[in-house]
Amino acid sequence: MRAPKFWVLDRPDCTDYDHSLINGSLEHPFGLPGVKCSVCGETSGGMRILPVTCPAALRRRKQLTNPWPISLEAHKTLQNLVRREFAKHGVKLGALFPGDSFQPSYLSVPSRPRVDFLWSSLGSLVVSQRVKTVFEQCALNDVAFSKVKMRKIGRREAKLPAPIPSTGEPEDLINELPLLTSTAGLEPYYEVIILKDSGFPPGGTPKSICAGCGRPEIDDATRKITMTSEMWRGEAVFFLATTLYVIVTDPVKRLLQKIGASNVVFNKI
Repeated sequence: MRAPKFWVLDRPDCTDYDHSLINGSLEHPFGLPGVKCSVCGETSGGMRILPVTCPAALRRRKQLTNPWPISLEAHKTLQNLVRREFAKHGVKLGALFPGDSFQPSYLSVPSRPRVDFLWSSLGSLVVSQRVKTVFEQCALNDVAFSKVKMRKIGRREAKLPAPIPSTGEPEDLINELPLLTSTAGLEPYYEVIILKDSGFPPGGTPKSICAGCGRPEIDDATRKITMTSEMWRGEAVFFLATTLYVIVTDPVKRLLQKIGASNVVFNKI
């Protein structure tokens, strides 16, 4: 199979205040904490998002709502408990890692969301129904979808430039702008969970993988942030391995451009 051109999906350049006003933030309240690993000696936690809904019984456990690192031994025990609880609901989990997040996700935006891409999350995409349809048409095996829950949504349109909150912190816009009393009439948004990765980039093959926590040791000095045809595994949407860069192929880019997808740019890689 001949490799196509590759593009990184990215947000348009804007100020931190404009970014906060337009995109808001996406929260995953339930997930595994970080780990203090007794094997490699590192304290770490990843940013992987899983397309499975956290069972109600697990939502009451403090360790599933507090990302603070725990010991490797406690983490292994917690992983086994999580697997057993998911299995009761017919969900068989594969390998789990520190920092893994579960569904549902909750969206807060200081303005009324109108654009096709909301850059509210690291490790996933938040998109409109019509972008979801594009991904369903050409990348259904590469991604999973979860409808986001609307939490705090602003009444005003995202008229730029954004106001500056009294604290000076962009994330505090959500606390100072008027909010909708009901989100019932809003168009739905979906979290797109990326399921596939490229091969390792040049210089990015892990030097080692911890036998305890599974943390890969990557040499950032030698790793090149690039995408080559040899790294491609045939997917239409995927992560550049060892990064959170979301890559799409040329056919996906053309479809998104055809519908006039807003609040997204395509950077050649």
